[in-house]
Amino acid sequence: MNESYRLGEQSIIAHLQRLANGASTAELDVAALPTELRAIGEQLQKTYAILHQERQLLERGAYIDTLTNLGNRSGLDHHVDQLWRKGTSFTCAYIDIDHLKHCNDTFGHAEGNRYILSICRALTETMEHDELLFRIGGDEFVLVSPTTDEAELEQRLERTRADLIGATSDGKAPMIASFSFGCSRVDPLAGDTRHQMTMDADRKMYRYKLMHRVQQPKENDAPQRPITEQPPPCNDRVFQAISMSSEIRYPFILNLDTGESQWSVNAVRDFGLPSQHPYNSLDIWLARVHPEDRDSVRAELDMVLNGTWHFHYMQYRVLDATGKYALCDCTGYRLDGTDTEPNMYVGIIVNRSLADTTDSVTGLGDIHALVNAIGEMRRVAREAGLIAIKIDDVAQVNTRFGFEAGDRVLAESAACLMDCSRGKGRLFRSTGPMFVALFDDIDPQETDAIAEEIERFLGSPVLLGSFEYQPPLRVATLHLDAVDRQPVSILNELNALLKEAPQVPGTKLD
Repeated sequence: MNESYRLGEQSIIAHLQRLANGASTAELDVAALPTELRAIGEQLQKTYAILHQERQLLERGAYIDTLTNLGNRSGLDHHVDQLWRKGTSFTCAYIDIDHLKHCNDTFGHAEGNRYILSICRALTETMEHDELLFRIGGDEFVLVSPTTDEAELEQRLERTRADLIGATSDGKAPMIASFSFGCSRVDPLAGDTRHQMTMDADRKMYRYKLMHRVQQPKENDAPQRPITEQPPPCNDRVFQAISMSSEIRYPFILNLDTGESQWSVNAVRDFGLPSQHPYNSLDIWLARVHPEDRDSVRAELDMVLNGTWHFHYMQYRVLDATGKYALCDCTGYRLDGTDTEPNMYVGIIVNRSLADTTDSVTGLGDIHALVNAIGEMRRVAREAGLIAIKIDDVAQVNTRFGFEAGDRVLAESAACLMDCSRGKGRLFRSTGPMFVALFDDIDPQETDAIAEEIERFLGSPVLLGSFEYQPPLRVATLHLDAVDRQPVSILNELNALLKEAPQVPGTKLD
């Protein structure tokens, strides 16, 4: 073997070692090889070129959706990882195609694929140069924008959606094209988490879908028209039949344009409303809300009336027909009007004072109601703040002053909790002398602020006969970015925190 051949072999071996070490740009100088090794060198180069191309295709396939040629879920994860490492703030929009299953079932999957591509086209045509769109599921897309803020992206998507509906509502398209969306601004350097990003955008998208989803005609040749934000007609007989299904639930329908309203017979009876169809019923209702809760309720309803909010939930006290205040849950939705349909506010009120899951001493929800409430929040992975409060020495009060005195301490503590929560959360008497305040969509700082207020005011003196008693108590807080566990697990953690919490001292009963 001559020296030239040996050096050529070493050159080939060194080249292969560089490739094995990941040097994808390494090249072999075939012309420098001895004549008898050049054919081997050329074959190595060709083989590597083929393998490199196949690897690129495989890597691209791992991040690309084959139908739309957009990034897939892995591509989204890879892109967000890069933004997170750089600490770049960005806005993401979770987008869900409306009625894709209806399209597949009615017109076939080929038409379903064309529907997906039409949505994809509409979205990409309005994107900025630095934005990326990903298809992460059958009907799910995510748009990531590093420069556009949340409000601007919402407005752009709203325009795109309106254009789609307008272009497909003339009866020529197989169905009306539309989508629902929710946007969230994320700042990794501010402590935001990816889970928080996902939950926030997904929750907003779900709420948008509830309020704006387009209804498809049942017949293929029926006039194509979007039926958005329009409740089905509900005559008195149907409305009252629904109302009579529960003694503790009161549905209502308000026409925000005319002031007309519709209430159940039970609501008229239990809350002393003037009729089933009163005008200006919001003013009538607000007049019956407890004075300490009224400003908070009015502020939230104003947000619904002016269209800022489309969903409303509050727990507050309402004067009933007997002259007592009943603890009520109110859940309602604003349905935006059109040129031919009015703005509506539709919802249901639950009288917790009559519910089977209500504690008879305090009027608050009991442990069953608490478990159900946490379970509801878990189903939508909602952010939550929990405050646990334990009134110590209630057993000693019962022994010394009797059980009525102990109940009075608990009842006055419940009333004070209502004042401190300011109608923002739901309150429960979970077990014995323990209460839990449950707040959704609340940040940790606000949860802690309410807990501090509870510590200051809950220990106010209670008169037991001529004896002034100040109950000692413990307070603990737990904040969850998303409720993603069983209620029992969450309550066990809250109990453990409560046991470790320092006692706020009160009157000693020795």
